[in-house]
Amino acid sequence: MQDDTPRWNLIAILSSSLGVGLIFGFQPPLIALVLSRAGSSSFAVGAVTAASLIAVILLGPFYPLAIARLGLRAGVVAGVLCAAAILLVMPAWPSVGVWWCLRFLTGCALGLSWISGEVWLNVISAPAVRGTVMGIYGTVFSAGTMLGPGVLAITGTSGWRPFVVGAACLAVTLLPLAALRRVRRVAPPFTSLRELGALVGAMPVVMLAALVAGLIESAELTLLPLFGVRAGMADREALLLVTVFMAGNVVLQAPIGVLADRFGRRLMLGVCAASSAIGPLLLQRCLTEPLLLWPLMFAWGGTLYAFYSQGVALLGEGFPEEKLPAANTVFVMVYCLGGVIGPSAGGIVMDRWPGLGLQLLLSGVAVVLLAALAAGGLRRRGAVV
Repeated sequence: MQDDTPRWNLIAILSSSLGVGLIFGFQPPLIALVLSRAGSSSFAVGAVTAASLIAVILLGPFYPLAIARLGLRAGVVAGVLCAAAILLVMPAWPSVGVWWCLRFLTGCALGLSWISGEVWLNVISAPAVRGTVMGIYGTVFSAGTMLGPGVLAITGTSGWRPFVVGAACLAVTLLPLAALRRVRRVAPPFTSLRELGALVGAMPVVMLAALVAGLIESAELTLLPLFGVRAGMADREALLLVTVFMAGNVVLQAPIGVLADRFGRRLMLGVCAASSAIGPLLLQRCLTEPLLLWPLMFAWGGTLYAFYSQGVALLGEGFPEEKLPAANTVFVMVYCLGGVIGPSAGGIVMDRWPGLGLQLLLSGVAVVLLAALAAGGLRRRGAVV
């Protein structure tokens, strides 16, 4: 295959994105359940999970330079293979301190694959279809994240088996990349922290959507299984909460994208924020009613993950093509910042207010985004008048 066949490039990128999504959905609940059984607090579990996102934030300005040196394909492959190798090492030293360090290294590796893949998508996508491509990418990434807890439900969470199976699944997702003969190199420049800050200020509500999405997603993936177990669920049933949550994302993201194209992305972002504000408040009441619980998790998951895909689409509208790599990088960094806050803050409120702490936190941050969208809409309406 040649580098001038975007369709095959797209297939290869989406396959590797499935692997990156898999590790995001697989590793946090595995870490949470293993460390919890060993007696670790919810805060310690959240801190270990957040280590990978801290790594992405710290290395963010350097990823474009690394991509320019390695190339897009090598950046994706190196990141995924390093993450798989680290996964194999983890069961040998199951402690909070060691796993924090290994999770940090995992973040360094996955950040390279993540940014490389999204820059690659921007390079091969024509502006007229970039939103469609990003929607497909979001669905595939989310499918990988959804598969993570499902794989754990099959392998269990004890011993070496889940770690070995997870690493093997990561390696398999790289096979389509091996079929590409040549891949065009890109040379994005080093992006200073000042430039990144300016990009945040250029589209603050979009960056807030990334922050809220990262916070809620990471808190859900890490702490929802613990919430379910403490509410009396078995491990498999608690993991199923996350699986159904992610299934909503996979199924509903495309219809939400169609509605956003018709009625406006900011309007649909507001509808999704309202749904994410209501969903957590209904969780406690629905726990003992399966006919209500699973539809709630499905709808809540689908509307929440529209924050990320619609945010990426809005970036494409708001920035010229030459600025998209840097804008995409800072969007991911802000998303990861939310991911750092989510598990730690969620762990604290679960320890202090076991009954409603997590639900109030998740609902509250969605309300903040809804208020920001409403204020932005009023400012734009006032400017037109």
